[in-house]
Amino acid sequence: MRHHTLRTAVAAGVLLCVGACGASTGPDASGGEGEGSGGVIRIGETDGVPSAFLRFGVQQGVFEEHGIELRIDASAGGAAAIPALVGGNLDIAGSNVVSGLLAAERGLPLRMIAPGTFATDDPTADFSAVLAAEGSGIEAADDLAGASIAVNTLENIGDITIEAALEERGVDTSGVEFVELGFPDMLPALANGQIDAAWVIEPFLTMGVNDGLTPVLWPYVESMEGLQIGSYLTTQDFAERDPEAVAAFQAAIADTAELVTEDPDAFRQALPEIEELEPAIADAMILPGFHSEVDVASLEFLADRMVRSGFVDDEIDLDALLGR
Repeated sequence: MRHHTLRTAVAAGVLLCVGACGASTGPDASGGEGEGSGGVIRIGETDGVPSAFLRFGVQQGVFEEHGIELRIDASAGGAAAIPALVGGNLDIAGSNVVSGLLAAERGLPLRMIAPGTFATDDPTADFSAVLAAEGSGIEAADDLAGASIAVNTLENIGDITIEAALEERGVDTSGVEFVELGFPDMLPALANGQIDAAWVIEPFLTMGVNDGLTPVLWPYVESMEGLQIGSYLTTQDFAERDPEAVAAFQAAIADTAELVTEDPDAFRQALPEIEELEPAIADAMILPGFHSEVDVASLEFLADRMVRSGFVDDEIDLDALLGR
């Protein structure tokens, strides 16, 4: 596989109006004081559904019930939040699992304390897919052999799961070229023929389908049904210094996950307000799964794929990352 960054002149403003993946300029202070022991928690999280999940929990009073005043700083991606976490500017960072595993492999003193998003159990419907344009010659996953595919970060969860899903289908991945491109730029670049295919997440998936693009691969769920994608990390120092805050946060995440799982329509109805999404997009988009416990099998699967793909040289110490 080849990797490079595509520098495009396409303006991102066309898609930024949905407020799904742009970076905020500062923290979003929400919540209030309760009777729990969480106190103020500064958290960095990817804008879009991941940060919307947190804001929904705040809106529903879940974090307040656990005594947490949650201050959300929506970042461009999980990898960007980890340096802020290690530098002491955040207490908790939302990150995809691969970014967390990479940080742990590089010796950063981190602890994974809760899960974030999960893939669905439906191999033909998930919140992430590879899209191709009509007339591009890519009509199915087999046609991705030798194609250039946009991912938002090279050597991360996009590359990992695309390669794994293609291998599951028996597709030769040796000629696949991964191109680093921000999510808001992918659909215009695909329309202009600058790339052959684009790996997107919601809401860009629904937007692309509405524009006539075709999903040809569902990398997350085709790699492993129910794959854990997101996670919440803190430093070992914070976990040991304030275990009550960590426990309160874990309980709030579990309660918010239960709310979204039991009433996904309520979450959808909140999206236009808390993420400035168009109501039609919020109604149509595929939601990820949310659960209360870290899925160790997912971590083991991704860690093994990272070694096989050459992203890391040695096995990752999951016990240290999970604090067990």
